[in-house]
Amino acid sequence: MKKKFYNPEMNTVDIYEEVWILEKINIKDEKNLLVKNHYWRDKFGELWADFDNPMENVYRGFEAYRTRKGFLSPEQIKKIRNSVNMSVREFADALGISSSTLTKIENNHRIQTKYQDQLFKLVNLNKNKFLQEIEKIDEINKTLEEINTAIDEQKYIIENNYYSKFNFDEDYKVKVDKSIGVVA
Repeated sequence: MKKKFYNPEMNTVDIYEEVWILEKINIKDEKNLLVKNHYWRDKFGELWADFDNPMENVYRGFEAYRTRKGFLSPEQIKKIRNSVNMSVREFADALGISSSTLTKIENNHRIQTKYQDQLFKLVNLNKNKFLQEIEKIDEINKTLEEINTAIDEQKYIIENNYYSKFNFDEDYKVKVDKSIGVVA
């Protein structure tokens, strides 16, 4: 197949011939992954990545790596996340990874680590247990928030009682606070 492309690097418009080449590539710790890559050959025989999809061959490499490792695909990971009705941020927080990392994995801009892949698979196998544990964590966080609020309120009451009991004026109160390092 032949197609006309604008080549921004050469600043020219030419006819290119479609070429598929079986190549051995290395990704991370995997050597000699066999991948069928897609190129466009110019009139001088030089190969170019697809001008409309320059990351195409990188994604083919990622797919080959995931296949060799037995990792989930980005689509499978997204499906798992959706099956537990969580946003990217919620799911990433629950798994202890950053939301930007999860976004890159789901968009096929990054390959997950073995540990991350195992987390995704565990959630998939035990969705109900995963959701129950998340509920427990949410309850604990709510309780901790209530305790912290109560402590803050108690501190306020104690401070106000202390200053009003001894009838300190504001200047003295500021001096005492500064001496113990309380004033910000």
